[in-house]
Order: sequence, then structure tokens, then C-alpha cells
Amino acid sequence: MIPIIDSSTPTNTPAAHRNTPAAAAPAVSDNGMESQFLQLLRTARKQDLNVLAKLLMPFIADHELKQLRIWGDKSRVHLDRATISVNDLLVNTRSGHVTIDEHCFFGHRCMLLTGTHDYRKTGMERLKAVPDEGRDIHVKEGVWMGSGVTVLGPAVIGKNAVVAAGSLVTGDVADNTIVAGRPAKPVKTIDGDAL
Repeated sequence: MIPIIDSSTPTNTPAAHRNTPAAAAPAVSDNGMESQFLQLLRTARKQDLNVLAKLLMPFIADHELKQLRIWGDKSRVHLDRATISVNDLLVNTRSGHVTIDEHCFFGHRCMLLTGTHDYRKTGMERLKAVPDEGRDIHVKEGVWMGSGVTVLGPAVIGKNAVVAAGSLVTGDVADNTIVAGRPAKPVKTIDGDAL
């Protein structure tokens, strides 16, 4: 069994001299006191923490694969019609709204990005030159995006469209159309007709 407390580390040893992550800011509970569990973790040896990390990593990885990540104003993300989990979708709302309709589904590591910078500027001015609106993304009903798709706003992804894995969408996609590539181009309609 792995000991939780390293009895070889005196409690009066400064945090910087211990082989623990104690130098980090203390985590406190609602009442302002650090939990007993966190106090015990701060006394654990590095080897024990490595074992704990290995035990927890599968659970953390599984959790991460199901987490929507939003960069920007969360109120600009409209999922009220979404009926399927969006997995680990990254949504950037810096320069617009993102709307996802019902029956849409996403592979892992997809990105819907409204944010942009003014390329005509340089240095810090370029970094700060970000429009506040005008680059909305709307993913309409029944869309399927394969893993690793990136959509740059403004864009409307039409009903029942399919975006192949790894594609880069830089504009609108017509209803019932399959697109692929970087940049994405139409390759087929859903009824089977080649384009």
C-alpha cells in the first residue's frame, strides 16, 4: 500500500524545501479552511503523487473528452436546440455568436472560431485589433463534423451537411453537402451526386 503521509518530512519544513507541490497557492473550502484531504496531499512524496496521477489519468482523460470549452463570452453560445453532446468542442466567441441546432454531432477536437485579428496591424496593435461582432457561426440541424474540423466564422453550415475529418471551413456550406479539405470544398451531395 502507498503511504499517503510522508513521515520523513517534518511539518515545520518550509514548503519550498519539500518534495511536494506545496508551493502552490493553498486550496480552501467555503469556510476558509483547507480540507483535510488537501493537507494530506501536501505531505505526500513525489513518487506517491506520480502513482496517484497514473490512477486518476484515465478518469481525467475521459472527462476531458466530454467537456465543451468556450473562449470568450459564454452567453454568445446558443445550445438551447442542441440534442447531442458536443464532445470536447472548442468555441471562440470573441467576434460573434455560435448557434448549434438539433441533431448535430461532432468528432473530437473540433473548433468553431469567430475570433480574428486585423492582419494589417502589427505587434500589440494587431493583438488588440479584434472585432466584437460580425463573424457568427450557425451549425444547422443534422450537421456531422468529423474529428479535427475547424470552422472560421462567419459561416453557416447547412442542414444535414457533412464536414470531413480534419477539414478547414472558411465560409458557408450548402444544405445536404459533403465538404472536405483545407480549405474545405464540396465533394458530393448527400443524395449521392458527385459535384
